[in-house]
Amino acid sequence: MSRTALGLVLSVLGSMSCGYYNGMWRADQFAAQARRQEREGRREEARVSWALAAVKAESVVAHHPKGRWADDALVLNGEGLANSGACDRAAAPLTRALASVEDVELRERAALAAAECSLAARNPSAAEALLQPVRASPRRARASRAAYLSGGVAEQRGDLVAAASAYAASSDAQAGPARARVLLAGGQTAAAMAFLDTLARGRFGEEVWAPLLAAVSDGAGATEASRTLDHVLATGRVLTGARARLLLADGNRLFAAGDLAAADARYQQVAAMVPDSLEGQAARVRHLRVAAAQTGTLDELRTVQTQVDRLVQAGTTGTALAEARALQRLIQAVIGSDDAGQEIPFRSAELARDSLRAPQLAEHLFLTFARERPASLFAPKALIAAGALSEQRRDSLIAVLESTYSTSPYTLALRGELSPAYAAAEDSLARALGVAVAAPSALVVSLVRAPVPGPRGPLLDADGPGRAEPSRLPGRRSVRGDDAPRDDRRRPPSERP
Repeated sequence: MSRTALGLVLSVLGSMSCGYYNGMWRADQFAAQARRQEREGRREEARVSWALAAVKAESVVAHHPKGRWADDALVLNGEGLANSGACDRAAAPLTRALASVEDVELRERAALAAAECSLAARNPSAAEALLQPVRASPRRARASRAAYLSGGVAEQRGDLVAAASAYAASSDAQAGPARARVLLAGGQTAAAMAFLDTLARGRFGEEVWAPLLAAVSDGAGATEASRTLDHVLATGRVLTGARARLLLADGNRLFAAGDLAAADARYQQVAAMVPDSLEGQAARVRHLRVAAAQTGTLDELRTVQTQVDRLVQAGTTGTALAEARALQRLIQAVIGSDDAGQEIPFRSAELARDSLRAPQLAEHLFLTFARERPASLFAPKALIAAGALSEQRRDSLIAVLESTYSTSPYTLALRGELSPAYAAAEDSLARALGVAVAAPSALVVSLVRAPVPGPRGPLLDADGPGRAEPSRLPGRRSVRGDDAPRDDRRRPPSERP
């Protein structure tokens, strides 16, 4: 070979080696970035970094299947796919790595990634078999990760005590929040709250604390979740945007729990903190939502309606604008039916109670309905609904029911007595309010058609569901051949259907 040709070959080989090294280096860089983001609680960003690491590693495997770092690239390809959420694509490289790679460190990484995919597929037995050898690893980081995943295995099996123990044995960034969550789910509220106080002094991550505070609310109540949030915000360095979002979510939990004053305090806190942000706009809308829920008369509700209208016209955008318009429609639905006739004002009271969450206004509207329509079939139902909203009036309203409406199906139902008219009254009210009424049971089938005006003859419309065929109806014969329909009026009365 000439000296020129040899130089060209060496140049190409050097270029290939350099490209191979650079590809693996980039894959490792993306993987390191993903692990750092996971430690900081930035799970979504970590998933993107893992996906990029998988792409780079897959390229190395495809172009250099027998190269020096082929096993590393194969494991990192499966690891990146698994941690980015693509377990369906990770199965092939991870299975191949567990079957062919001999390096213990690489096998442990592949086993951890495969175990995560098994947990995602709700297969705790397969995950446990993969994790068992890794939990005894001398490498503390991998043993700790295996302990965390073992907590997930126990949790999927319903053993919350074993899950809490496994999470406690792990130093993984996700283990602490997971331990607090299973303690709450297992009813160990005191232990969970004590551990959360410790956890709050560590590194803060909004993606970690947002679902964790929701779990505290579910397990210990919205008030306890609010107290925990105050502790977290006081001890950790929380950015203004994250602080506003957490406070807004806390206000929503308090509102759902019925603590309107505390919810409104959260909303006003957010509106003052970030007035020009999306969170600030949403907080102002929800402040008016609380104001509407605290009204006791329609005049008070009209005042809130005016404020909502101004907010819509003041340049509110995004989801806050959608919330404001929904609140506009709801308020108008309550106010707009105030002077309607018959049973429509009853619907207004129900909207105030169930949708607007305004118990004082709903009580006022129910009592107004009963006072203005004392002869209505639904006046006693309105009195019962008002009594359920006011402990002070309950006894006096029951006395009115017993003295004035003692035979009403609603009064009988309140006593616990069966009344066939109760279901009929409820259906009548549902129809009056435009609410769909459940169809009769399929077991109740009428074999007699409704009267058909006009001359007798074959029916042109098809039979509806639940009706018998014309040839099966009493007093009718098949319309085919000699069995032409005959006039029932010519039959003796005893033979008519």
